[in-house]
Amino acid sequence: MPPDATSHEIPPEILEEIIQRFLPIEHLFDVMGAADAGVQGVFVRRWAEIGMHLATNFREHLDQMLATATDDA
Repeated sequence: MPPDATSHEIPPEILEEIIQRFLPIEHLFDVMGAADAGVQGVFVRRWAEIGMHLATNFREHLDQMLATATDDA
């Protein structure tokens, strides 16, 4: 978590809702990653790799925020 952010900024319920609403985006990248490696598939798979990397980083950050907020509650 950034040093200037506090765990009290976002309630755990809101963080959990953000995580749940983010799931379809993660699923989209999963589907893209399973695309056929045909002509356009190479690009789709590369976009999926980038998306999954970003989604993983975002998810880890949200999980850390949720854990911190839950510990403080």
